Order: sequence, then structure tokens, then C-alpha cells
Amino acid sequence: MSKYDEIDFEKVSLQLQEQVEQDPHNVKLRNELAIVLMETNEYEKAFFQLQAAAEIKPSVQTLYNLACFYFTEGKPIIEATSNTKETRNFEEETEEEESVSYTWEIADEEAFNIVEDLLENKPDHYFPYNLMGEMYIKEEKYEEAINVLKEGINLTPSLENLSNLGLCYYKKGMLPEAAECFHKTHPLRSCNNYSLFPLLSYGICLAQLGRKSEAREVAKELLFLSEKEEEALEADIADIYYILGDYEEFVDIYSKLDWD
Repeated sequence: MSKYDEIDFEKVSLQLQEQVEQDPHNVKLRNELAIVLMETNEYEKAFFQLQAAAEIKPSVQTLYNLACFYFTEGKPIIEATSNTKETRNFEEETEEEESVSYTWEIADEEAFNIVEDLLENKPDHYFPYNLMGEMYIKEEKYEEAINVLKEGINLTPSLENLSNLGLCYYKKGMLPEAAECFHKTHPLRSCNNYSLFPLLSYGICLAQLGRKSEAREVAKELLFLSEKEEEALEADIADIYYILGDYEEFVDIYSKLDWD
């Protein structure tokens, strides 16, 4: 059970909404409210809180939060109905509010424009660099992603930016560089990100590079961690043995999988 399982997000949401009404220019409160609203699947309301925070105080933090939402969730578009206007101030309450509905659209361009502007001022936090790297990767612009991810890593190496840099090197066929990145990534696991995929990627790179003994050691560690942390990565780990030509190990792993 995580610490979030015990939180009554709906109750917290109501409390934060009251605080925002009392202190509408407090962007920290609005950002906190947006996070809680996403936990209760109220993504439209979360978007408008992030948008308002960025308009009130266009800082690196508020603009990054809005850009991240654009990139990961898109943007809500208010649909006009016979009872509503085409646009409406989110914080205005009217008798017709229940008639408002939304459709969601991809907003990668909006996200890119925000982050591009942020990076022109060379922010001293790695988050915007990480996000720009992800956007370049989505467009398969790996060279551009490498350049911007390196800038973020120079500020703060993280599981996300090192893993993404490793992915870029892998896509470009630069296996030694990819392996080095993935190797540096695994020790950065934390309570915020327990992912075993960087270590899995490291093992695959080692196998493809012919570093057989190292690849086998990584595979053994992955099997232990996968079972311990209930990650169910056995089928992916088996691929390491397949690349190495250890077909007995490959078959042994697959024979134990409880698949329909």
C-alpha cells in the first residue's frame, strides 16, 4: 500500500478549492489543486487551474507544469451547445454549467512552444530539458533529443533523462554509449520511479554487444528484482538469453509463465 492509498483526494480537493477561492493569486495552491484534481479524474478542472497559475505568474515552474499537461494529456476544448456559450471563464458559475462538455485534442505544439521559450533563458532546473527531450523522441528527432538531454543531465542526472538519452543512443545504433547511460540510470531508482526498464535495457545492450557474462549477471538480478517487486518482466528478461543464444534458459523462463 502506498501513502496515497490512504488519502481522501475528494476531501483534499474541496479544501484546496476553498483555499484557492480565498487566495486566488496563490499559484502554489492552484498547482497543488491541479494535482489532486487529476487524482480524482477531473482533468478539465486540473487544466484550467494550471492555465490560471501560468497566467498569474509565468514562472519556469508554472509554465513547465502547463506544458507537461499539454504534452501528456492534450487540451480540453469546450463544445458549444444550445444552452451554452462557445467559451466560458472556468471560475464563473452559472445555471447552465452542467451543459458544458469537452473534447480533448493533442496539444504537442503548445507544449513545444512553451518549453522552447523557457529554454531560451537557460533555466537552471532540468525538468524543461527532460520534457523537450521527450518531445523530440516522440518525433524521432534523436540527435536534437541527445543535445537537449545532455544539458539537463549537466544540471541534474535523473532516471528519466539518462534513460531517455540511452534510448536515443540505442535508436542511433550507438550501443556502447546506450549501455553506459542505462548502467548509470539503475542506481537512481527512487520512491518516485522504481522502473526496472533501464536495467533491462542495459542487459539487452550488453547481450547485443557480446558481453555475455555481464549480460547474464544482469539477467539474474532482473529475475530476482522482478519477482521481489512483482514487476512481471520475465518475458522481457528472457529476451536477453535469446540474444545470447542461451535457449535453454529462454525456454525455462517461458515454461514458468502463467499465460493463457
